[in-house]
Amino acid sequence: MKEFEADYIEKLIDIMKKNELTEVTLEDDNKSIVIKTNGFTPVIKETPKTEEAEVQEVSADEPEEKQEEKKNLVPIISNMIGLYYSRPKPNAEPFVKVGDEVKEGQDICIIETIKLVNKITSDVAGKVAEICIEDGKPVEYGQVIMYIEKN
Repeated sequence: MKEFEADYIEKLIDIMKKNELTEVTLEDDNKSIVIKTNGFTPVIKETPKTEEAEVQEVSADEPEEKQEEKKNLVPIISNMIGLYYSRPKPNAEPFVKVGDEVKEGQDICIIETIKLVNKITSDVAGKVAEICIEDGKPVEYGQVIMYIEKN
Protein backbone atom coordinates (compact mmCIF):
# COMPACT_ATOMS: atom_id res chain seq x y z
CA MET A 1 0.00 0.00 0.00
CA LYS A 2 1.85 3.11 -1.24
CA GLU A 3 -0.55 5.69 0.09
CA PHE A 4 -3.65 5.73 2.26
CA GLU A 5 -6.31 6.98 -0.15
CA ALA A 6 -9.19 9.12 1.09
CA ASP A 7 -11.84 6.74 -0.31
CA TYR A 8 -10.23 3.84 1.52
CA ILE A 9 -10.20 5.78 4.80
CA GLU A 10 -13.85 6.84 4.34
CA LYS A 11 -14.84 3.20 3.81
CA LEU A 12 -12.99 2.24 6.99
CA ILE A 13 -14.81 4.96 8.94
CA ASP A 14 -18.15 3.61 7.66
CA ILE A 15 -17.16 0.09 8.71
CA MET A 16 -16.13 1.42 12.14
CA LYS A 17 -19.51 3.13 12.61
CA LYS A 18 -21.48 0.06 11.49
CA ASN A 19 -19.52 -2.23 13.81
CA GLU A 20 -19.21 0.25 16.71
CA LEU A 21 -15.40 0.16 16.59
CA THR A 22 -13.54 2.91 18.42
CA GLU A 23 -10.07 2.66 16.88
CA VAL A 24 -8.32 1.39 13.73
CA THR A 25 -4.61 1.64 12.92
CA LEU A 26 -3.25 1.48 9.36
CA GLU A 27 0.46 1.01 8.80
CA ASP A 28 2.77 0.81 5.82
CA ASP A 29 6.55 0.98 5.55
CA ASN A 30 6.75 4.77 6.03
CA LYS A 31 3.83 5.93 8.15
CA SER A 32 0.89 4.93 10.25
CA ILE A 33 -2.58 6.40 10.59
CA VAL A 34 -4.77 5.98 13.66
CA ILE A 35 -8.50 6.57 13.24
CA LYS A 36 -10.38 6.97 16.52
CA THR A 37 -14.04 7.72 16.93
CA ASN A 38 -15.43 9.75 19.77
CA GLY A 39 -19.06 8.82 19.42
CA PHE A 40 -19.53 9.27 15.68
CA THR A 41 -16.90 11.95 15.02
CA PRO A 42 -13.75 10.35 13.56
CA VAL A 43 -10.36 11.76 14.54
CA ILE A 44 -7.51 10.87 12.19
CA LYS A 45 -3.90 11.14 13.33
CA GLU A 46 -1.11 10.52 10.83
CA THR A 47 2.41 9.96 12.10
CA PRO A 48 5.67 8.95 10.48
CA LYS A 49 6.53 5.40 11.38
CA THR A 50 9.29 5.28 13.97
CA GLU A 51 11.83 2.65 14.79
CA GLU A 52 10.57 -0.58 16.29
CA ALA A 53 9.96 -0.58 20.04
CA GLU A 54 12.79 -1.72 22.24
CA VAL A 55 12.59 -5.30 23.37
CA GLN A 56 13.21 -5.63 27.07
CA GLU A 57 15.15 -8.76 27.92
CA VAL A 58 15.58 -10.40 31.28
CA SER A 59 19.20 -10.24 32.33
CA ALA A 60 20.98 -13.56 32.75
CA ASP A 61 22.54 -12.07 35.89
CA GLU A 62 19.13 -11.69 37.51
CA PRO A 63 18.65 -14.15 40.37
CA GLU A 64 16.76 -17.29 39.39
CA GLU A 65 14.08 -16.74 42.03
CA LYS A 66 13.18 -13.31 40.55
CA GLN A 67 12.83 -14.90 37.11
CA GLU A 68 10.58 -17.55 38.67
CA GLU A 69 8.45 -14.82 40.31
CA LYS A 70 7.85 -13.22 36.91
CA LYS A 71 6.85 -16.55 35.41
CA ASN A 72 4.18 -16.97 38.10
CA LEU A 73 2.47 -13.63 37.35
CA VAL A 74 -0.75 -13.98 35.38
CA PRO A 75 -2.19 -10.81 33.82
CA ILE A 76 -5.93 -10.22 34.20
CA ILE A 77 -6.87 -8.53 30.93
CA SER A 78 -9.95 -6.44 30.23
CA ASN A 79 -12.29 -7.94 27.66
CA MET A 80 -14.16 -4.64 27.22
CA ILE A 81 -13.79 -0.89 27.36
CA GLY A 82 -15.30 1.17 30.15
CA LEU A 83 -14.51 2.58 33.57
CA TYR A 84 -12.62 0.45 36.11
CA TYR A 85 -14.00 0.28 39.64
CA SER A 86 -12.30 -1.60 42.45
CA ARG A 87 -15.44 -1.52 44.65
CA PRO A 88 -19.01 -2.76 44.19
CA LYS A 89 -20.34 0.58 45.59
CA PRO A 90 -18.62 3.93 46.24
CA ASN A 91 -18.33 3.51 50.04
CA ALA A 92 -17.74 -0.27 50.03
CA GLU A 93 -14.44 -2.07 50.57
CA PRO A 94 -12.49 -2.94 47.40
CA PHE A 95 -13.04 -6.39 45.90
CA VAL A 96 -9.29 -7.03 46.28
CA LYS A 97 -6.12 -5.21 47.34
CA VAL A 98 -2.46 -5.94 46.61
CA GLY A 99 -1.46 -8.92 48.74
CA ASP A 100 -4.97 -10.42 48.95
CA GLU A 101 -5.44 -14.09 48.14
CA VAL A 102 -8.00 -14.75 45.39
CA LYS A 103 -9.73 -17.89 44.20
CA GLU A 104 -10.37 -18.82 40.59
CA GLY A 105 -13.73 -17.32 39.60
CA GLN A 106 -13.70 -14.74 42.41
CA ASP A 107 -14.99 -11.23 41.60
CA ILE A 108 -12.00 -8.86 41.52
CA CYS A 109 -13.41 -5.62 40.04
CA ILE A 110 -16.14 -4.18 37.85
CA ILE A 111 -16.04 -2.37 34.53
CA GLU A 112 -18.91 -0.02 33.77
CA THR A 113 -19.80 0.31 30.10
CA ILE A 114 -22.72 2.49 29.02
CA LYS A 115 -24.26 2.27 32.50
CA LEU A 116 -23.96 -1.55 32.51
CA VAL A 117 -21.90 -2.99 35.34
CA ASN A 118 -19.81 -6.02 34.37
CA LYS A 119 -18.07 -8.09 37.05
CA ILE A 120 -14.58 -9.29 36.20
CA THR A 121 -13.44 -12.54 37.80
CA SER A 122 -10.02 -14.01 38.37
CA ASP A 123 -8.84 -16.68 35.93
CA VAL A 124 -6.48 -18.18 38.51
CA ALA A 125 -6.06 -18.72 42.22
CA GLY A 126 -3.24 -16.78 43.80
CA LYS A 127 -2.19 -13.49 45.37
CA VAL A 128 -2.83 -10.02 43.91
CA ALA A 129 0.65 -8.80 42.96
CA GLU A 130 -0.18 -5.49 41.27
CA ILE A 131 -3.24 -3.42 40.35
CA CYS A 132 -2.48 -1.50 37.16
CA ILE A 133 -5.43 0.93 36.93
CA GLU A 134 -6.63 3.68 39.24
CA ASP A 135 -10.17 3.46 40.55
CA GLY A 136 -12.66 5.26 38.29
CA LYS A 137 -10.24 5.53 35.35
CA PRO A 138 -10.93 4.33 31.78
CA VAL A 139 -9.82 0.86 30.74
CA GLU A 140 -9.35 -0.30 27.14
CA TYR A 141 -10.03 -3.67 25.58
CA GLY A 142 -6.92 -5.83 26.02
CA GLN A 143 -5.44 -3.64 28.78
CA VAL A 144 -3.95 -5.37 31.83
CA ILE A 145 -6.11 -4.70 34.90
CA MET A 146 -3.94 -6.48 37.45
CA TYR A 147 -1.41 -9.26 37.93
CA ILE A 148 -2.10 -12.35 40.02
CA GLU A 149 0.78 -14.43 41.36
CA LYS A 150 -0.25 -18.06 40.86
CA ASN A 151 -0.19 -20.41 43.83
